[in-house]
Amino acid sequence: MLKQLTAILNYYKPLALWSFLVTIAITVINPGLILALCTKLFLVFLLWIMLSDRTLRQRLKFYKISGVSYFKFFSIIFLLDSLITSVFISLIKGFI
Repeated sequence: MLKQLTAILNYYKPLALWSFLVTIAITVINPGLILALCTKLFLVFLLWIMLSDRTLRQRLKFYKISGVSYFKFFSIIFLLDSLITSVFISLIKGFI
């Protein structure tokens, strides 16, 4: 299980910067937690659609992580991203 989580986190590293930029943009527009989490869910859904396409999956260098289903992969990415977003927005709301 730890090996799978490490593999998922290694894949999430390049996406983390883009996710954080989206979080900052959402915070500037409207720092609502529900809006941010819905946007993140939409982005995970778009990632799933992109990885469903075989040629795009190869260009993104996404290879099936051994023992990790797509559902588990996207669930962990969404939960991790939601946690980071929630903490960031909560901290920002404390200063606004």
